[in-house]
Amino acid sequence: MKKEKYIEAVKKMNCVLDLQRKVVGVRFLFTVEEFEDAQAEKPKGRMPYCKMINRAMNGDKLKVDFDNFGCFAAARVLGIVDMDDWYTSGHYYGECGLYQDMPTAKEVTDSISKCNHKSYGVEIMPLEEFNVEPHVVIVATNTFNTMRFIQGHAYKYGTHAGYKFIGSQAMCAECTAHPYAENDINISLLCVGTRRSGFNEDEIGIGIPLRKFLEVVDGLCKTVTPAEPNIRKKVIEEKLNENGVSDVEIIYNKNYGDNMHKHDFAHFKRREEQ
Repeated sequence: MKKEKYIEAVKKMNCVLDLQRKVVGVRFLFTVEEFEDAQAEKPKGRMPYCKMINRAMNGDKLKVDFDNFGCFAAARVLGIVDMDDWYTSGHYYGECGLYQDMPTAKEVTDSISKCNHKSYGVEIMPLEEFNVEPHVVIVATNTFNTMRFIQGHAYKYGTHAGYKFIGSQAMCAECTAHPYAENDINISLLCVGTRRSGFNEDEIGIGIPLRKFLEVVDGLCKTVTPAEPNIRKKVIEEKLNENGVSDVEIIYNKNYGDNMHKHDFAHFKRREEQ
């Protein structure tokens, strides 16, 4: 895939939505050689994975290995370290106070999305900075933008019933491992760890494989006319023009409810005449 495709997708998404953070890409690095060749810089010290994502959403370019992970929960689901008996038995969550008993904690542990691979490290940076195609795209934004992104997804794929979130392991399991392992979109309501790592209370996380991200951005653009009011269409159109984007059609005074309401009005009129 040519880099220009995801650069253009990021540009369009920033025109159609009012994003406060950068769209981030995540690439698994499976060997020492891949890690050494990766263009990003290895940071000093350890930090939670959600802090790594937060830094990338602010423009940093990182490549991280085992020595950088300050959160073993993330390292496990991303394939950086092996699962141990304490974790797989349910004890890891069973004694944290989030779940009422061990059977519940065990069920949660088994259900958390995991990458069933061994990875040496991970490269994380703004999507448009990647020269080598990343595997997963992550967005953190407000509820309105999330709604619009999901409308773009529905435009292409219809109803999606596979969202999975529990308010825990948000960036690692829900926004990275799940989209990678299932090759599909997922939403996260984030978790305590992400909020402590710099994410706001009103933000939602979205994880999606790169190729589907490109499709959803196209769906997002296709739904500007039916979904947006004229006042927002004008702002979007101005941003598109400023960024040299000319292939997004916007029609004013037209929304998805127009034809639907015409049908409804006829129905109500018949009812009143009875």
